[in-house]
Amino acid sequence: MTRQFVWLIRYGKTEFPLVENDGPFDSDIDPTDGISHAEAIAKAIASSPSPMDSMPQCVYASPFLRTTHTASILATSLKTGVNVEDGLYEYLIPSLLVDKSGVRTFPRTVHELKEIFDNVNEHYQSRVEITTEMFPEDEMKLIDRCRNTLHGILEHAQGANVAIVAHAPCVQALAFAMEGVASTKDSNLQKWPLGGITRFSRSRGKDNHDDDDDDDTWTMDFYGVTDHMPGEYQKGAGLWSLSCFE
Repeated sequence: MTRQFVWLIRYGKTEFPLVENDGPFDSDIDPTDGISHAEAIAKAIASSPSPMDSMPQCVYASPFLRTTHTASILATSLKTGVNVEDGLYEYLIPSLLVDKSGVRTFPRTVHELKEIFDNVNEHYQSRVEITTEMFPEDEMKLIDRCRNTLHGILEHAQGANVAIVAHAPCVQALAFAMEGVASTKDSNLQKWPLGGITRFSRSRGKDNHDDDDDDDTWTMDFYGVTDHMPGEYQKGAGLWSLSCFE
């Protein structure tokens, strides 16, 4: 019986820190430390010895610069492309998307990201569309959105191992969708650090391309690890959590 692996990744240091209700809301990763963090993430995943068949074959990212850039570095090390998935969008609340003048901001389009990162896959179609009606969302709606996005990604991956690069609220919501508990009150999820990596796995069915034949029970192999990160980030920096898990 083979297993399918899903890696959940939060980016590292950004060029400009995001200040809620102020911005900037679409900063790139830091040109020195942020790239070093992304390379450390890529090295940790690409060199993962346990088990060797856990290597991601598909990489998905939120359309924001900090996530797509991190995913691009990871995808380069894995010799694959980046699927930009709108369903992995930043938490849809004013403090993370609306500037001081009251204008809602938006990330770049896939075409614009392709001009920056050559390994972005322009042909990929997002499994979840972000609509005007979805803004703003509360924590439960975010969790539902991420659960639907995960389902769409797994269908698209057709049994392949997956790496997902997104924001702390989203990766935590994705982890909850796989944790298998009935309520956030029953969850053991903790704050997620910058550069933190979580991995889940499950048994595959006889037909590795049939998602309906898979075991729905995911095992959390590890959560929010930062052993691969340099300096102070190795101990866990920039910890963040949805309030429903605190």
